Amino acid sequence: MGGLGENQAKRVVLAMPPRRTTWARVQLNTRVRVEVERLLQRFVDDHQTTVQSSVDLALTEFLAARGYPLPSPEDHSQS
Repeated sequence: MGGLGENQAKRVVLAMPPRRTTWARVQLNTRVRVEVERLLQRFVDDHQTTVQSSVDLALTEFLAARGYPLPSPEDHSQS
């Protein structure tokens, strides 16, 4: 059987956190498991990004998947 292997055929392209953004930010004080922090730091090192950008993207995707998408910039400016 030729062609792509099963794992390659199911590969999904995931968003990567931006390296630098200009969005307004606030402090979010939280604690995570030691193992989560270690994996996050490994990801940050492997992908030349930041913890801040990675957590921002992860929370954005988590909330959107549960019906809480970010408002568009137009929606935000009208409030």
